[in-house]
Amino acid sequence: MRNIIKKISVVLFAIMLLTGCSCSINDNKPEEAVETFFEKYRAKDDNIIEQLKQTIENEDLTDNQKERYQELMEKQYDQFAYVIKDVKEENNEATATVELTVLNYRSAILKAEEELKNNPDKFNDDEGNFQEEKYMDYKIEKMNEVTDTTTHTIELSLTKENGIWDVDQLSSDDISKLHGLY
Repeated sequence: MRNIIKKISVVLFAIMLLTGCSCSINDNKPEEAVETFFEKYRAKDDNIIEQLKQTIENEDLTDNQKERYQELMEKQYDQFAYVIKDVKEENNEATATVELTVLNYRSAILKAEEELKNNPDKFNDDEGNFQEEKYMDYKIEKMNEVTDTTTHTIELSLTKENGIWDVDQLSSDDISKLHGLY
């Protein structure tokens, strides 16, 4: 289960790398590129949602779990907030300090892991064998109940090419922060 969440985080990272970078002619300031980057997620850009679907489709989840997990990620995109705190620009490079407020899915994952540790039989079948499907259903249920948020600060690197600022690749930790998994 932990591996599935990690795999999904890695693929979400790839999605952000491929579709999250700004490419608008209007992004002639680092702040505008950062806004474009995050607004693609808030707007649930078609490319982002399609790649999210493809990512989830390749996971070892039931159809219902895939649908529920996608809804969780889209809920995150709907509800996360960001504030650009500072931008430092030097020649064709810039760094933007951004404060993200996201649903705290990590708290639900930790609760599910604790439940598995304390009550492993809860996730067994009638013969006493662990059922990953039961555990994943439980974890998704707990994630769906999340209403609390957490705030993280991330540093975005940007590069200017041909007069246009683009957000560079994010670290895996920053991707996890954006998706509430950190």
